Amino acid sequence: MEVMEDEILELKKCNSFAIFGGTFDPIHNGHISSAKAIKKLSGVDKILLLPVGIPPHKDSSTVTDPHKRYEMARLAVKGDKDFVLSSMEIDRKGKTYTIDTIRELREILGSEKEFYFIIGADAIHFISTWKDYKQLLRACFFIAVTRPGYDESQLHNEVDFLKENFGCRIVMVEIPAVDISSSQIRENVKNGLSIKGMVCDDVERYIYKNGLYK
Repeated sequence: MEVMEDEILELKKCNSFAIFGGTFDPIHNGHISSAKAIKKLSGVDKILLLPVGIPPHKDSSTVTDPHKRYEMARLAVKGDKDFVLSSMEIDRKGKTYTIDTIRELREILGSEKEFYFIIGADAIHFISTWKDYKQLLRACFFIAVTRPGYDESQLHNEVDFLKENFGCRIVMVEIPAVDISSSQIRENVKNGLSIKGMVCDDVERYIYKNGLYK
């Protein structure tokens, strides 16, 4: 599967977009509702959905084949104009690192295009462990996502430190809590329990048709 240039080039037409990456094993309704909430609250034009290829933080042998995860993502956002889906991280050989994706997008879209990278608030505290994190912090805007009840005091301190020392641009967005997880979906399928309402109908059919998570 090669990067579909038409998908990425579609982003040239919008003023801004936000990158929503993840293993998506499987993608579920919580992912979709969260992405839509972020889009609305941040004011970006599109959400770029990027299923990860070989995640650097996980044992790849325990992760579903990337092309199957991509296909589930395609089914989940089919016909939804809020999303642009790309396989660029799946197509890249070796482990997937965010900085490589940002650099590739810069090459395709140009240095002036404004875009954001969506990151969980907890991950902000560990961003110094990411590959080429100093360059990453300067390469794009960040949206740090919190949930209701999250203690933001420490997060504010961390964000202030990163802004002061690296000149990065981080905005914080609180989105509604979603009681769905990919791990619970995998567990339900394994145990013969329903996943109705946790994923869209097309994704549910794909999971059962392909015998995933058994």
